[in-house]
Formats: sequence, structure tokens, C-alpha cells
Amino acid sequence: MQRALSLIMLIALGGCHDGPARQQDGATVARMTAASAVPPVAASQPVQAPPPPVPELVGADVARAQWARSDDGKSGKTPRCAPLALASAAGADGAPRAADFSGGWGVAFDLPNLRSAYGFAGPGVLPDDETPPEAQRTRLARQWPYMQELDQLPAPSFAGYGLSGAEPYPKDNPEGHGLQSIAYVHVGGQTCTYNVWSRISRAHLQALLGNLRLLD
Repeated sequence: MQRALSLIMLIALGGCHDGPARQQDGATVARMTAASAVPPVAASQPVQAPPPPVPELVGADVARAQWARSDDGKSGKTPRCAPLALASAAGADGAPRAADFSGGWGVAFDLPNLRSAYGFAGPGVLPDDETPPEAQRTRLARQWPYMQELDQLPAPSFAGYGLSGAEPYPKDNPEGHGLQSIAYVHVGGQTCTYNVWSRISRAHLQALLGNLRLLD
């Protein structure tokens, strides 16, 4: 009888010991199952630096304002002499201001010792401007001693240039330093003949032509 009671107590004690162990094992399994269900944390991606701001075109604000006052800007129709600006003033640092062109628009740049040192303008549409682009090219090539292609503008874009009065540069000053250089410019898709000028040098005028941009 005593032996039977001892066996019963051992069984009871064994049951008390095994219960918490089984509960602990179940909790561990639950924690492992939950952990495996959590998606892995993605590796942090490198922060992309924002693109640098697009530089403001030189003279753009004045050009837009003057164009809006011109006959072309007030017409409410598709621009025939849309405003231009410069990607660079080619080393000059003139102060832009409005330049008067009857019916058209213009931007002149003043240097401390030289008023209207350089600039560009859309002087309005003239009868000769209505001809096709190739006729325009022929006209400018006949009128001006030098021609320059303007591949950065909508095709076909080109300019005829020289000294004021459509004269060639003199042999004693072939770079035109301090002389009035001027260009007549045709821009693809536009009707008017633009003016670009520089009283700095021939090279400066050529650089301005290469920096012309068409504004929206």
C-alpha cells in the first residue's frame, strides 16, 4: 500500500514538473513563428542628392516682360517673334534693361563705362520676314559678309553678321574691338528677323549668338 502511494506521488510530481516545461516550449515556438513572419528590414538606400538648379537665363525676365507688351505678345496668337534670352553673356556682366523697338521688344545690357554694350531684340515682323527659311538664308548671305549656323536653336536657325551697315571688319581691326557688331538672326519656327549686337568685339558677338535660347 505504501509503495503504491509513493508511486502515485511520483507520477503527480512528474506531472507538475512537466507542465511548465511544455508551456515554456510552446511560448518559445510561438515567438519563433511570429519572428519568422516579420519581413526582413530592407537595407537603407543611399540618399539621392537633388539635381542642381537650372541656371536662370540672362535677360529672360526683361525679355518676357517686353515681349508681353509688344504687338506679338498682345495678339493672343501663336508667337511669331517669341522672346529670347542668353545661356551666358560670354564673360560680360552688363545690367539688363528694356530697349525700345516700336511694335517689338528688346533687351539691352549696360556696362559701367558703356551704355547698350550688347543686347538682343525682336523688332517685329517686316514684309521680307514672311518668305520661306531658305529664302531668308539667301537674303542674309547676300546682305551680310559673314554667316553663322545656330544649331542650339530650332532648325533652321542662322545669322548673318558684320559691322553696323552690313560692313566687313577692317583689316586693321579684324576682331572689331570697340566697334558696333550686329547680327540679323532667323530662328526656326519664328517669323521675325531678330537683332543681336555687341560693342565689345566680333568674338563677343559670335559667343552671344551661340548662347541664344528661345523662351517658352
